[in-house]
Amino acid sequence: MFRQLKALTQASLVYGVGHIITRLVTFLLLPYYSFRMSPAEYGELTLYFIFMGVAQTFFSYGLDIAYLRYFTLEKDAESRRHITGTTLCTSLITSATLAFIIIGFAGEIGHVLIKNPVHQEIVPAMIRICAGILFFDTLTLFPFLLLRGTHRPVSFTLVKVINVSINIGLNIWFVGSLRLSVAGVLWANLAASAVTLIIVIPDLVKNGALIIERSVLKEMVRFGLPNIPTYLFVMIVELADRKIIEIYRGLEEAGIYSAGYKLGMFMAVVTAAFRFAWQPFFLSHAEDENAPRLFARVLTYYLLVTGFLLVALTFFVELIIKTEWPRVGYILDQRYWAGLAVFPIILLAHIFDGVYANLMVGVYLKKLTRRLPFVTGAAAVFTIAFNLLLVPSYGMIAAAWITFLAFFLQALLLWLVVRNSYNVPYEWIRMLKLVMVGGLILGLGFVPQLSAWWSRGILCLLFPVALYLVGFFDKTETLYMRKAFSRG
Repeated sequence: MFRQLKALTQASLVYGVGHIITRLVTFLLLPYYSFRMSPAEYGELTLYFIFMGVAQTFFSYGLDIAYLRYFTLEKDAESRRHITGTTLCTSLITSATLAFIIIGFAGEIGHVLIKNPVHQEIVPAMIRICAGILFFDTLTLFPFLLLRGTHRPVSFTLVKVINVSINIGLNIWFVGSLRLSVAGVLWANLAASAVTLIIVIPDLVKNGALIIERSVLKEMVRFGLPNIPTYLFVMIVELADRKIIEIYRGLEEAGIYSAGYKLGMFMAVVTAAFRFAWQPFFLSHAEDENAPRLFARVLTYYLLVTGFLLVALTFFVELIIKTEWPRVGYILDQRYWAGLAVFPIILLAHIFDGVYANLMVGVYLKKLTRRLPFVTGAAAVFTIAFNLLLVPSYGMIAAAWITFLAFFLQALLLWLVVRNSYNVPYEWIRMLKLVMVGGLILGLGFVPQLSAWWSRGILCLLFPVALYLVGFFDKTETLYMRKAFSRG
């Protein structure tokens, strides 16, 4: 089991590097934007990305997860070519059609999207740029899925590095030098997406027959189509709060909240790295005799890693942000500091997004995608209802807690739906010990006498020690760690 878990960890780390590099655009440019955009402008930019997040649901319409599933499980090379070619040709047609529809109705979409835009005159043009980004990003989904399905994480990461380099470079030029503000960000994203597609499309064409095989397409659409409502509901859970804040509290608070949310997305990067490696991993090991036990152990270790990160990031990120560094100054403009209040809540929320990803095993293996809309739909209804109820009075703090509860509800409902179809013996006692120790360490860090950076550092080091004392680690793990340390 340790050999299999080691392979998953290595793949997660490589994919993690690729995804972290991609997310560097978010983390590196957030401080940059904070000194060059007002919170209201940043709130407007966030709404454009919300629009693209929702629209992406209809551009991909579940074809992405269908492609990964059928490609990975198929062992015949020629059949794989047919699956790849059918996916590429179909996506090209549907993505172009949807992009032209958005371009045609850009003015109407912009009017609905932003209540009181800072830059009213450029909103339709920005929507048209969003259509281009969606077109290119959709077509690049499948080359990246091909790299994952054929276990080429290094190539995956290399292309991500190129994408990020272009994006950051153009952002600095457009936003900093040319002072294009929101427009500069979107133009930079469009250019980076287009160049990325040019780089990866030859690999997809090489590995795919340029045909649309109806029988293959029918089976893939049948598996993937139920994910339209699923994806849409997931987008509501992740993004509706910012639109509701914009309506009831204004663009400025939406921008401040978005900045704190973006910092909390560090955990989403970890979760995404896990997800990228996890899906091909469990599909490859689905027929193993000890597969359910292996999948249960993966969830335990995932919570161990993310629990430690939650404690460490909560302890130190605010200190780093609010320190005036020599020759650098503050990392984040003080106008955005209020958003730090939601940071640890968003971290916690995205841990449960990873739990949800782990629970998807049964959905893939037993073809239960039709059940997902009920799970994500319930979370979406919860999100909208409670945001409408609480955000007008309590603002972004209420939105953050609602996000956490929605992710938790989503994971809980998925477990209830899947457990009778594909039983995984999760290690409940160990996970309970982890939650109790993590909660205790986190609470101690906010005791005034222990809030200094060095005290919090000691508490982080005590985390694994406390887990050992409460019997979290079993004998096999203890022996494995002793051998690893002795070799070191």
